[in-house]
Amino acid sequence: MGEAFESSGPAQVPAFMRISIFTDSFLPYTSGVTYSVLNQARELVRRGHEISIFRPKPGRGAAPAELPHGVELYDVPFAVPIPRVPQLRITLPSFITSLRRLRKINPDIVHLNTEWGCGWEGLVASRLLGKPTIGTFHTFFAEPGYLKSFGLPPCSWLQSLMWGYSVFFFNTCRRVTSPSQAVKQSLLDHGIRSEPVLIPNGIPLPEPIDWRQVKRERMKLQIYGPSFVYVGRMSPEKSLPVVLEAFAQVQRRRRRARLVMIGDGPSLASLKNQAQELGIASAVEFLGHVEHDRLISERLPLLGDAFVTASKTENQPMSILEAMAMGLPVIGAAAKGIPELVNDGTNGLLFEPDNPRAMASCMLRMAAHTKRRRTMGQQAMLTAANYNMSHVVDRLESLYQETISRSRQTRPVAQLSLDKTAALAKATSFKR
Repeated sequence: MGEAFESSGPAQVPAFMRISIFTDSFLPYTSGVTYSVLNQARELVRRGHEISIFRPKPGRGAAPAELPHGVELYDVPFAVPIPRVPQLRITLPSFITSLRRLRKINPDIVHLNTEWGCGWEGLVASRLLGKPTIGTFHTFFAEPGYLKSFGLPPCSWLQSLMWGYSVFFFNTCRRVTSPSQAVKQSLLDHGIRSEPVLIPNGIPLPEPIDWRQVKRERMKLQIYGPSFVYVGRMSPEKSLPVVLEAFAQVQRRRRRARLVMIGDGPSLASLKNQAQELGIASAVEFLGHVEHDRLISERLPLLGDAFVTASKTENQPMSILEAMAMGLPVIGAAAKGIPELVNDGTNGLLFEPDNPRAMASCMLRMAAHTKRRRTMGQQAMLTAANYNMSHVVDRLESLYQETISRSRQTRPVAQLSLDKTAALAKATSFKR
């Protein structure tokens, strides 16, 4: 595997920065973006920086968010739920509240992790206050699977419209980052003006694994043969029917094989029905939503011998990085950002997207070759080490400082131009 991300020349990182982060995907809604933001915030606070996070105001009865000490959380008002994804709320921008709060915080830089309501709140407020912005493109919203998730038709004109909108938003940022090369190239192909900086999602160093606890958890679910695990949202963009069809083929050859599905979402009921129709319901465990802290502390991905995904819309999924850090090889579709994480035959296996037979073949290979599977798992851990949060935040700090420095260099020129314009206007007025 190559370097996890681009490196640049050394930058002088200040002892202290105020960083404001705006994101539509945040607690109580859980996603890869949620934990990418949390991981970055936790490490930045540990290094002595001051972090504030702006999110859509949760609905009534939402549990309070547990945040790292030193992170301030602000709710952006006028947030409404998305019908198909009720925990995900979209902000209707008003700007006034965020502008007032941001003026009081006086951040050195504003990081926009979304191009929707909260993103516009942060963008407009930062512009009015003269603060530099960094934008991170996380999600392929223009992909047909995502459009279906939000109840939109996956037609070509709508995909073009979504890409045009995203590129327009990120072109307004001083710098843009992308977690994967696939995202970076897609942005360039669709007209982003400045080349995005490659900064991956990061994960904390994994704690030692208590294999006795893992064995107990597997016995509870009567996992005695080869097993596979999926962790993530149960929604159309994840192509989960392909996983079930592939596993049904595996079951015909390996009757003791088990599939564990961890997560919740709008497709959960239909996936359970599909498992019944395929005759594999007794071999598939749907565990539903599991709190992220429990997922990691109890090492629940290790209920499987390999992590499986058929998604064609992945950027750089946190669930895969976390599974690899625990020593799980990955079976994934050769699409978008997956091949950047999975080196076929080294730390996992790749298959042709939307091909259950090809996926089943990979699963059977994993089940048949225990020694090879363990070697792949060791390589997966080495891959995950490249995405250690400390290394990622080193790069992020450098980019923040570089962007702040450039902003400060250009601001006096802009101010001088404004002063000259005002003086000229005054002189012209006097002559009249």
